[in-house]
Amino acid sequence: MYHSAMLKTIVPATLEFKEGVPYSTLYGDIYHAAEGGAGQARHVFLQGCGLPQAWAKQPSFVMLETGFCTGLNFLTTWAAWRADPARSARLHFLSVEMHPFQADDLERLHAQWPELSDLSRELLANWPMLTPGFHRIALDGGRVQLTLMLGDATDCLPQVQAAVDAFYLDGFAPERNAALWQPSVFKEVARLAKPGAVVATYTVMGAVRQGLTEAGFSCVKRDGYGGKRHCLTARFTGKFNEVESSRPKHVAVIGAGVAGAALAHALAQRGVAVTVLERGAELGSGASGNPMAVYRPMLSRDDNRASRLTRAAFLHNLRAWTALGENVKWSRCGVLHLPKDEITAAKQHQALDNAAPPVEFARWVELDEARELANWPVDGAGLFFPSAGWVEPVSLCRAWLDHPAIQLKTNCTVESLRAHASGWQVLNGEESVLLEVDAVVLANARDVMTLVPDQTWPLHTERGQITQLPAGCLPEIQRVIAREGYIAPGAFQPLVGATYEHDDDDTIPRRESDLANLARLEAILPGAGSRFDEDDVSGRASLRALLPDRLPIVGAVTGQNGLYVAAGYASRGVVWAGLLGEALADQMTGQPLPVEMELMRIVAPDRFKR
Repeated sequence: MYHSAMLKTIVPATLEFKEGVPYSTLYGDIYHAAEGGAGQARHVFLQGCGLPQAWAKQPSFVMLETGFCTGLNFLTTWAAWRADPARSARLHFLSVEMHPFQADDLERLHAQWPELSDLSRELLANWPMLTPGFHRIALDGGRVQLTLMLGDATDCLPQVQAAVDAFYLDGFAPERNAALWQPSVFKEVARLAKPGAVVATYTVMGAVRQGLTEAGFSCVKRDGYGGKRHCLTARFTGKFNEVESSRPKHVAVIGAGVAGAALAHALAQRGVAVTVLERGAELGSGASGNPMAVYRPMLSRDDNRASRLTRAAFLHNLRAWTALGENVKWSRCGVLHLPKDEITAAKQHQALDNAAPPVEFARWVELDEARELANWPVDGAGLFFPSAGWVEPVSLCRAWLDHPAIQLKTNCTVESLRAHASGWQVLNGEESVLLEVDAVVLANARDVMTLVPDQTWPLHTERGQITQLPAGCLPEIQRVIAREGYIAPGAFQPLVGATYEHDDDDTIPRRESDLANLARLEAILPGAGSRFDEDDVSGRASLRALLPDRLPIVGAVTGQNGLYVAAGYASRGVVWAGLLGEALADQMTGQPLPVEMELMRIVAPDRFKR
């Protein structure tokens, strides 16, 4: 697979105080000036970047900070943005942190600034599990987007794709944390800077001024804050490598399954009008129509890119589905994964030891605890994912599509696309124009190939059948239990899945597929088959679209301006759809990406040509 330099484990900061000021023993330095952190944030950083004036009337304003620390700079900036009637429509704040605080420590720290308590409460309600990588956190109804990058700045910054208006350089002092103030960091800041972008920092050290100057910034000393005589502002005078892209006003999304619905929602949140065209008479005619789907992360011993993407998407769902409200039917009941054999168990144990994730993300359970969690005499130890569980995909699609900027058209089959002067025409079987739009996204699984016959994506289909068991037959099963298949309790009926039948596109349910699923059930829960009559089960078959590396294709279609694809989600559609929808919407509208650039490369549509 792919390897990465990113950290595998995040070690949280330890909360300590020195004479009443938050202090780090690790770096031997305080977190902010003793005279008051909020005052320093306003004077050194906000005023140093010309805020709030700089964001006035902008559609979007993008900021990047090199040390999230206590979160005080972010909260102060968010408060100033909220208080400004001329504020930008959206605020993006990207911040890197190698040793983040746990939520309860942040709560104690933030208690010093009661004027920020409402914002602190909303931030902490969305505080992520402390795992490596980028965490996109939507706040203030989605108008404020915090991208928290957990890891070493020298690993994270090269993975950022953004056009930044203002930078806060705010790590521990250069003599305490030299890595954050080296020339390679200033080069990354310059790579991301828009023309005229401003940097603010509390230090005027010669090496910092020299590094910024060599990277293309013009430095000016300002009066300092508290006990410091000076602080620094620098303006970018170099060239910016921005690719000019015109933001689409109206987009057609073809397909209303999880891939299309998630993307439509993300575009609508960014002010784009969306028309979703669905071939079926109602939502969920394809794989997204299964009554239930299991969502969970995956672990690998080398924490490869596929594992990192799936983890980021999984954690994103925990926040985003909560924000969608009670119309989404889902359960964080936990997933117990039982390895199929001792070799697999050893590999999974090793993966867990290597990553040492927070226990609320994943932990190893021995036989007795596995039996307690399963409420059944299962026959082995396993991995437990406490926050994973099941979701009803159609409820997700419905919640995503419930937006005033989205129009859904069902019973609408698209037969072809035609490029024209200002975008694309979407045509039906009679060659009549259904729509004229600025951009089109193909989110119609395996049928994407019929609309772009010149593409050579190695997309193929796989039949999957799930089997519903009689209601009430396994009342003690309250969690998802998996082992080469799964049993999920569901809201009404337990469900067992799923078959993987290659090169088979018949969606009529089959008896032999149900029997294969019942054999899976027996391997997971010995003796469960005696609880019901085999004739009382019912199956549903659908087709998965997948690619040889079992990763989707998400991004621009090469050589076709304004044409995009989001397909090949295989059996992880509900896990990936939300975050990849956000990422593609950001790509289409020129906003900062919510994931590392190398994670977008593994799903790039042109990867099979490279």
